[in-house]
Amino acid sequence: SSFERIPLGSASIAQVHKASLLDGREIVVKVQRPYIYEMMERDISLIRRAGKLLRLSEVLGSVIDINIVMDEFWFTAKQEMDFLNEARFAMEFARNHQSITYIGAPLIEQAYTTSRVLVMEYIDGIVIDDRKTLEEGGYDLREIASKLAENYIKQIVDDGFFHADPHPGNVMIQGGKIVWIDMGMMGRLNERDRELIGQAIEGVALNDIGKIQDAVLALGEFKGKPNQSRLYTDIRDLMAKYGTADFGEID
Repeated sequence: SSFERIPLGSASIAQVHKASLLDGREIVVKVQRPYIYEMMERDISLIRRAGKLLRLSEVLGSVIDINIVMDEFWFTAKQEMDFLNEARFAMEFARNHQSITYIGAPLIEQAYTTSRVLVMEYIDGIVIDDRKTLEEGGYDLREIASKLAENYIKQIVDDGFFHADPHPGNVMIQGGKIVWIDMGMMGRLNERDRELIGQAIEGVALNDIGKIQDAVLALGEFKGKPNQSRLYTDIRDLMAKYGTADFGEID
């Protein structure tokens, strides 16, 4: 029944417009940019060619493999450009959290969603970094922070399915709920990796350097045999510097 021409927000792949359905429900419509797939495919190809010309693999070889980075980026970008994936992700996320009263996600309007147009419930909330408005609304910032951290650990360790783009614009507070939006980029972990990351988190909490080291060695992929004593020393030094620091103190 209505469609606002000026977008609520816009990014490289799509832009989002507020609209209303004929039954009066307020929605947002995420519309993909024309020819974005072809443009990004061309850009990736150009970056690969530039990498070969500049011999970036030789320059960065000991630190990073540019081809693996490009493969991962293109895989993620293709996934993001199919909005049916995002719709499925949002519905799976909602199922994982249906028993948690303080976590929410926008309802997907499946009947109107296609691979290039995503229609979902409009979330009229407060962005999570708007401290002033949250405090004026009577919210306890410490409680929000605690519940947000607890939920993110649940996503990683319990669900193995987590929001992979958790910047402030993607987390809102509405009616006492923490609402996660924009599920275009999600991460998955198998059971073994979930257990190992849980072990690493436990090691950080207990300041158990050996437990953290064991998790890192099990999770990592190494070109040669890792120097375990140096790894232990490095983890110990990091924990001494950051283990008890507030996030606000960390650069």
